[in-house]
Amino acid sequence: MRTLSPNEIRSIRTWLGMSRKEFGHILWAALTTVEQWETGECAPVGAHRRLLELLARALDNSDFILPKRVNGSVDPLLVLYRLLETHYASETHTNM
Repeated sequence: MRTLSPNEIRSIRTWLGMSRKEFGHILWAALTTVEQWETGECAPVGAHRRLLELLARALDNSDFILPKRVNGSVDPLLVLYRLLETHYASETHTNM
């Protein structure tokens, strides 16, 4: 696993068109945590790191479709589902 730079994390958030608060919401992270990631004060670890890696991979995948906003926000579970769906769908097809 590689470490995402603060610029890469900011780029992911910008690509998603989200504020830091919205981005934290879909990653189950506090606003201050997202700010610290983007300034390099600290780096994401654990599930946060893995979700960011999946989002970074989704940037390069033209098949990835971000869920639509409902009432101004994106459902974090739907984002997680979309990220994992592509990941596990490719594994399922190779294991059949």
